[in-house]
Amino acid sequence: MLWLTYRQHRMQLLITAALLVAVGILLLVNGNAVATSPDPAKLFQDLYTYLSWLQVVPVAIGVFWGAPLVAAEYERGTTKLAWTQSISRFRWLGVKLGFLAVLATLGGLAFGTMMQRWVEVFPTDRGDTAFTSRFDNPVLFAMTGVAPAAWWLFGFVLGTAAGALIRKALPAIAVTIAVTVGLMIGIANFRDLYAEPKLVPLGTEPAGRVLEMVTDAAGEVTALKILPPDWYWRFQWTEAAILAGVSILLAAAATFAIRRRS
Repeated sequence: MLWLTYRQHRMQLLITAALLVAVGILLLVNGNAVATSPDPAKLFQDLYTYLSWLQVVPVAIGVFWGAPLVAAEYERGTTKLAWTQSISRFRWLGVKLGFLAVLATLGGLAFGTMMQRWVEVFPTDRGDTAFTSRFDNPVLFAMTGVAPAAWWLFGFVLGTAAGALIRKALPAIAVTIAVTVGLMIGIANFRDLYAEPKLVPLGTEPAGRVLEMVTDAAGEVTALKILPPDWYWRFQWTEAAILAGVSILLAAAATFAIRRRS
């Protein structure tokens, strides 16, 4: 089953691997040039302009990896053959879903690790590179650390569940795009709610992103509510846990869908 799954999806796997290699080479070349560059901010911005589009890779994973996984089988009628063999439909889905889910997660983790290392080579003690903050920049936050692994997994499992429930590839693709993009926008807007902000008395140098100013009865500012930059990993694991939990529910929905439909 593993070898069959690889053969059926090797084109998607090879294209994704090629993308990761290409991105890795670009990051390596750009990052190595930082040490001798008089303007590291320009080096960063030149590549970031293009790399920022890669935040939509989870959508592509859902469209090209997930949606056809079950929906294409339904459309071709091959489920009737596959499910009458010695392998049960649950094992059939479990192997395909599990194998590709692991690869999607590892691919996202590799991408996040490369992006993380690239951002870290830029100096943090210069104002012109303040935008390289992984915590304050929502695009960098979603493309560094463990978040990409969770997003790639979510995109894939969502596409699979949509295909299993709808049983048509094109509608499943449309649902995958709409839901993934919508969730990305929603999480970006509500990410600051992952933890209660830290209260810093006025007069103390705030280290972090200021969310709110606290005022007294007279309207004078007395304190600031901030998110410290060292909460980056706390927020990363929170987001990863949320997406992993949703992915498990979607996998269960896909399993229920193939159980109820022949």
